[in-house]
Amino acid sequence: MLQSAYEGVGANPARAKNSREVKDMYEDKTLVCKECGKEFIFTAGEQEFYAEKGFQNEPQRCKECRYARKNAAKPEREMFVATCARCGGEAKVPFQPTEGRAVYCSECFAQMKEERDS
Repeated sequence: MLQSAYEGVGANPARAKNSREVKDMYEDKTLVCKECGKEFIFTAGEQEFYAEKGFQNEPQRCKECRYARKNAAKPEREMFVATCARCGGEAKVPFQPTEGRAVYCSECFAQMKEERDS
C-alpha cells in the first residue's frame, strides 16, 4: 500500500497550497526489486505521481526490470540494409526500402536535417 509522510497527520495533498508542500509530505523510500533483488529508490516525486494517478501499490520492480518486462513481449525490430543515396555507405533502416526512393544512413539523414533546419 502506498504510504506517505502525510498519512496519520490529517494533511491532504489535494488541499495543499502548492506542489512544494505536497513534495515535502513524501520521503524517498528504499524498496527491493522482486525480480532481481536489487534495492532501488522510490523517490518522493514518484510517490507524488503515483498518488496523483490514484495508484494504490508501490512499484515492485526496479526501473531496469520494469523496462525489460515491458519490452519482453515486443518482437525484435527487423532492420533492412540499403545503400545510402548520399554517401554510398551502408544504411540500416526499420522499413523495406522502396525501389526509386532515396534511403539515407543515419549520419547523412541527420546532416541533411540540420542543413534544412538552419
